[in-house]
Amino acid sequence: MSSPEPVSPNLDALPPTPPEPLSPAKRILVTLLILSGIALSVERARLWSGGLLNAQSFGYAVGTLLSPLVISYLIAGRKNHRKPVLFAVLFAGFVFLLGGMGLFHRSKDFKAEVVDVIREASGTKPVDRNSPNSPVFQLAREVMTELLNSSTAYRQSAHDASARLQNLYTPASFSSPDEMSRVRDSVQNAAAIDHEFFVQIEEWPARVQQRAAQSSLTESEKEDFLEGFNKAFLNSKILTLRKETDQIEDQWCKDTLALYDFALSQAGQIHVKNAHILIDDDNVRTRFNDSLHRAREQQKKFGDANAQLAKLQQEELQQLGLTKKDVGIAEPANSR
Repeated sequence: MSSPEPVSPNLDALPPTPPEPLSPAKRILVTLLILSGIALSVERARLWSGGLLNAQSFGYAVGTLLSPLVISYLIAGRKNHRKPVLFAVLFAGFVFLLGGMGLFHRSKDFKAEVVDVIREASGTKPVDRNSPNSPVFQLAREVMTELLNSSTAYRQSAHDASARLQNLYTPASFSSPDEMSRVRDSVQNAAAIDHEFFVQIEEWPARVQQRAAQSSLTESEKEDFLEGFNKAFLNSKILTLRKETDQIEDQWCKDTLALYDFALSQAGQIHVKNAHILIDDDNVRTRFNDSLHRAREQQKKFGDANAQLAKLQQEELQQLGLTKKDVGIAEPANSR
């Protein structure tokens, strides 16, 4: 007679061992660790977005929590191995590790980020792969690049126009009707170049608004960006002074054109000898000298205004910690 086979115990039928309840101190510890990890992710998202806390940055914050959450869950969060304190410690540790690395690379303040955007837009600094890549900073780069490209093109045109005015008001410029006409046209062309650039500056808010409309920013982000831009633009001291300078230059151009137009109308009375202007007729000579005096006075006002403009520009660059070279500004060898 054979003995009965031993019956193996049915381990699957045993009830699961309930987890030990957490003490109040451990509950507080778990809560603090998890909240600390979430707070760091939000701060990292704020820096990533350039200081904005919006739907996109919060989405980024949630994204940065996924990896630490999954890793911590696999180690200490599954049902059969649930250890709340260990889970919280691992979660917070991974978030701080990843977040700390991000903060190390993104430790610059907002002003420094703006300066880098300007340098990148001017082409004097390569685009940093760790640079802010939010839609706001992308839009800022596009706007700055457009402005700096327009400024570079203007400076080259203005420099070329200035080179043709080297003999302005000199006896040589009145030596013949052809030379008078050449100088007159050069003055008109130089003033037109300056005024055209000023008009471009005045129209810049409309171009920025158009770029913002085409960007991936949300409607509220577009409104916030344009509100900040318009406030800064309309309150710009440089813009106010540039408008005054444009008006002064317009009067300088009119007075100078009037001088050369009068000289052309009296070309038979005007002679140049030994680098001196000779006019026999007293009335013509008086009117010529009066016109020359008005034109020179307005030229001085124009030069003073340009000097103030250059000084203000230099001061604002210094406030940002920038130089003219940083923004791709090459000073022309000659200026009116």
